[in-house]
Amino acid sequence: MRRRVILDVDTGSDDAVAIIAALLSPELEVLGITTVNGNRCVEYTTENTLRIVELMGSKVPVYKGCGYPIRSTLAGYRPGVPRRENVKEHEIHGNFLEMCPPSTILPQEQDAVTWLVDTLMETENPITIVPVGPLTNIANAISIEPRIVKGIHEIIHMGGGYLYGNKTAAAEYNEWIDPEACQMVLNAGVPMTFVPLDATHAAYMTIEDAKQIQAIDTPVTDVVAELILQRIKGYTLFQDIGVEDAAPIHDALCIMALLDETVLQEVIPAHCQVDLGGSVAYGETIFDIKNGRRLRREASNCSVALSADRDKYVNMMYETFCLSREMG
Repeated sequence: MRRRVILDVDTGSDDAVAIIAALLSPELEVLGITTVNGNRCVEYTTENTLRIVELMGSKVPVYKGCGYPIRSTLAGYRPGVPRRENVKEHEIHGNFLEMCPPSTILPQEQDAVTWLVDTLMETENPITIVPVGPLTNIANAISIEPRIVKGIHEIIHMGGGYLYGNKTAAAEYNEWIDPEACQMVLNAGVPMTFVPLDATHAAYMTIEDAKQIQAIDTPVTDVVAELILQRIKGYTLFQDIGVEDAAPIHDALCIMALLDETVLQEVIPAHCQVDLGGSVAYGETIFDIKNGRRLRREASNCSVALSADRDKYVNMMYETFCLSREMG
């Protein structure tokens, strides 16, 4: 039986690779894709998502979601939040996925949060949600109708960091954008696994990996290879991960974990709290790890993957993208 999933995305380069991987995987039934403000404003992330869905020739519906975080960009609350329309060409994510033409398809008329509530309330078989951007849509859906948690099998979330931050020294970008949303989802009691920077940085891809994917020689793999190379260029210039000519493709690791959970390593039950205080640590995910240094000894409310099997990840990605040869 195919695993029923919902993707929640803020589509930039790594989200795009994750969407392609999910739509190619015969083990997954993607019920819908919801978009959210994150890498770029929700208008741009929605357009980018539609471009990828159209590239894949997919009929999976796309639902436009929340345009603003729950609190963190309120005027005067947190100064210095970047205006995402002012993007430098050398950044890891541009405004649009230029390797894909503008979309000719449209998002659904229903908004993402309402669709999530309706879908999760009506399902007889719980659904896996894979949010790879800020958790704004999920938190708002739970806030509107807490009973939807019964319709969620689990959440596999790319976000947070144990030893690493990337937006600040403390915080990973998705949680920095909307930390209140992350805490709201944690408080809801849904089974949740974090795939944080600790795991995604371990599962980096290299220029050689990109060339091998490009050698599959399909329109889809041409796009995937270009996205990976774009990320490698950006990371080489601005976010060195200590490996030459390499970059993490964060979000796709969640998709590979759906196919084979052993691609994640050191998966540990933890109690997580998110820093909401507005200080330099704002958005930090603080994992109090079971059987380790547990100061407050609260019950675990999530699991966190502290590493990943890079060789398995790269091989799984290659095998998944080979399936694009079968596309009509």
